[in-house]
Amino acid sequence: MSVETSADDQAILDAIGKWLDKKVAPVVAQLERDDIYPEELVQDMRELGLFGAMIDPEYGGLGLSASTYASIIARISEEWMSLTGVLNSHLMMALIVQRYGTDEQKSYWLPRFATGELRGRLGLTEPDAGTDLQAVRTVATRRGDNYVVNGAKMWITNCIKGHVLALLVKTDVGAQPRHQGMSMLIVPKINVETGEPLPGVQVGRKLPKLGYRGVDTGEIAFEDY
Repeated sequence: MSVETSADDQAILDAIGKWLDKKVAPVVAQLERDDIYPEELVQDMRELGLFGAMIDPEYGGLGLSASTYASIIARISEEWMSLTGVLNSHLMMALIVQRYGTDEQKSYWLPRFATGELRGRLGLTEPDAGTDLQAVRTVATRRGDNYVVNGAKMWITNCIKGHVLALLVKTDVGAQPRHQGMSMLIVPKINVETGEPLPGVQVGRKLPKLGYRGVDTGEIAFEDY
């Protein structure tokens, strides 16, 4: 089944194609070989509006369809798949906020996500919980009006360069079935207003990989966060 592409969407795809040919193709071999984070290319993606690709226009995003976004990801992957990791984990978090967040959360986070000022990531997997997410051990304990988080996450894309985490936690460790005791929190690693690191969160090393290099994949720990 073919999906018709609008003139506006085709213009975006054409602009991305020209950028890939001009800016990405000449440097991809070195960046992949040396496992270098593509700072300049990420800035280019901000200027192209890609960090807001599927965020609603009312929050400053492009509001693209899933099919158009899939075409963008396919085209970028032809040149260098690692760049899609920077985008995909960010937009998955943005769409979680857009679909399930409160009005206050949407108005605060989504405009910053759309410009790429803040970049999101998903905090799902752990050292002892990969595909079985019901086995996660990171816990958020209610104290007054706040939650206090303790635990660790592993293999997190955008771990080092990202700013905010959609963090999967247990809020009721005794719940049955287990998934009913799980929640997802919006967890920044920095003070958004000042850029200063927040206490209680420790970003670990960039993990070595055989492929999918350049994009940072790492570990992050929380102690009374």
